[in-house]
Amino acid sequence: MITALLRPLTSLLLLAAILPCQLLAQSGSTTDDVPVEALPYSQCLVELDSIVSLASNEIRRNLAAVTAAGSLAATIDRPAVDAGLAELEARCPSLPQLAHNRGVLAASVERWPEALAHLERSLLQDPRAADTYRLLQSIHEYQASLAYAKALDTPFNVRPPDLEWQDSTRLNADARARVEGRAHSHDDIEQSLRSVSTLEYELFAWWQALHTARGIEQFYVDDFPPESIRESKRRHANERWDDLQREISFTASDAVVVIETASRRQSLLLLRLVGTRWKIYQETRL
Repeated sequence: MITALLRPLTSLLLLAAILPCQLLAQSGSTTDDVPVEALPYSQCLVELDSIVSLASNEIRRNLAAVTAAGSLAATIDRPAVDAGLAELEARCPSLPQLAHNRGVLAASVERWPEALAHLERSLLQDPRAADTYRLLQSIHEYQASLAYAKALDTPFNVRPPDLEWQDSTRLNADARARVEGRAHSHDDIEQSLRSVSTLEYELFAWWQALHTARGIEQFYVDDFPPESIRESKRRHANERWDDLQREISFTASDAVVVIETASRRQSLLLLRLVGTRWKIYQETRL
């Protein structure tokens, strides 16, 4: 698991992990105005597997010794490894595993918005990548649990998501379907997003944004009236999440949420999937 990646390990791992991508950078253009040269697909697979193999094998081999020595000097430089993956991603745009792995790196240090952005980009490249979707959903669920624990001031004992690299052998849903003899489609991912835990996370994040005025537009569809968002902020300004009652249900294509505040104000929210996010397209006072 990549969670071990954040623990101390030798600096040799860092150099070895990013060396292939540094060599690639040297072999390409040194000016910003010249496009990055794409690598052959076969070489992309080799470079991908090289980074994954080095990380996995070296961590297992060196973790015990470095931990026993109590050394902090060998802590991995996550931005440098991410830069190496980004360099390879620029030269190998056909590999969704690279965006997935960058999401894993970000999630391993709890950079959640960055992790979700990488994982969602990976799904755009291959929307049938079930393993990437499961990681995305587990992050949503973990964040929701953490948020509730903090809001209610209760002990938090939920395990963080299991973070795993993807190499060239990772099968997407179509390939797995051929192997297992059954059909899969993008609908499988959409169906999996129809969970109460995913909606609860979106609602909690929306509620926080309403009260902090940061990034609230991202929880609504693009053409949602700005004045309606401002009215919602005014309406709920003095209400608390802890007092909010929620009823969640799903139709064939939408999510239906009825919320009731401590002051008995009720609202109906209708949400639709936009990519892998539930976004509000109608908000009505009841």
